Amino acid sequence: MTRRLVLFCLVALLFLAVTAILRPLSGASAAIPGGVTPGDGAGLGAATRADLPADIAAWLALMPELATAPAPPWLKVGARLTYHVMSAAGEGDTTASGESMVQYDVVSLDAATVLAAAGVHVIGSGGVLGAVRDTGFVVGVPGVGDVWMNPAALAKAERHAGQNLSIAHVPANMGGVATSAVRFEYVQGAARSVSVFDDTTGILLYRIQAEGGADTPKRGSLISNFVSMRQLALAWTGGTTPAWAAVNAVLRYEGTMTVNVGYGTPGPPLAVAMLGRITHSAPAGVCVKWETYLSGRKTEERYSLSPSAIPSGGVFLPQAALSALKAGQVLDTDPITGITVSVAQTSLNVDGKQLLVLMHEGRSFRRLYGYDRQSGMLTYFGETSKDGVSTVQIELRLTGVSGR
Repeated sequence: MTRRLVLFCLVALLFLAVTAILRPLSGASAAIPGGVTPGDGAGLGAATRADLPADIAAWLALMPELATAPAPPWLKVGARLTYHVMSAAGEGDTTASGESMVQYDVVSLDAATVLAAAGVHVIGSGGVLGAVRDTGFVVGVPGVGDVWMNPAALAKAERHAGQNLSIAHVPANMGGVATSAVRFEYVQGAARSVSVFDDTTGILLYRIQAEGGADTPKRGSLISNFVSMRQLALAWTGGTTPAWAAVNAVLRYEGTMTVNVGYGTPGPPLAVAMLGRITHSAPAGVCVKWETYLSGRKTEERYSLSPSAIPSGGVFLPQAALSALKAGQVLDTDPITGITVSVAQTSLNVDGKQLLVLMHEGRSFRRLYGYDRQSGMLTYFGETSKDGVSTVQIELRLTGVSGR
């Protein structure tokens, strides 16, 4: 079931989303291992290649042993990895044109597939982190993913070096601690890609995707550096997707957005509507295709993952969460971003119903997610966010459900 969920949502791959948010690197190669593309993989069936993104299929083509390798011991539901991601005009340029903290939360793991929800916190003025942007999710197999690789396979990785691809064991730094790592460098024309994995844990420590030579106008790079890895304390266990969250169910949310640029009174409220169609449903979560309309005009289309294992602000809370969560309970405080996730002390009354409210709060924003206590359905969303002198307020309510 998890594997079928992947098939409908590959458009949400993290690095594509991060590239769009920070600074596009048009034409850069994402498939690091020798430029291998899906379809070249030795020993991989067509169905497997169809279910996996190109970069993971490329790793499997380069190192077939990863297809059956187990996950590293730390790779469990609730594992969170944090990276500092920077785009720059050139590889040697230390002036960032965009900076973010990117976090991967492992939400599903079985013998065939690993799913990790991805969120981006853009670093704004004064180093203040903005509200998290849901950028979908990344998918891998237990032996390899965007930010992990089986340590036993890494130990013998050098045998896979070849034309345009160098592999070497090198000294490295992991969170300020000296360690050893395996470095993959792929060069093809003006494109260059480097990935460095810790050889003990298999965690990705560093990645650079660069294109263009010194005399190329399109020269640029996207650089990711490991910050931390920790295990979230799961607030509930045994959560599964509710029956109503079926394929083709459409949730409609309507409300307003108000912008105050810090000069006088805020502007008039703008009408906002969001349509969320469930494209696939599995016990581990649902994939939702979102369409956003501002004053009647379509402004955005994206995909997101609503998992059943962690409080991500998705379209539902499982019954296990509704039973376990208590008013005022602090579910998590992230030591890197400073963001706290908690259950509101007081219930929110919307249309005569007392909602269970999850609150996500950081220095620059506050979000409220209101859930129906019987069905677990998200029926209310509110956000106040600040960027410099500007303040944006959004309030949405569920106004319709169809297609069930």
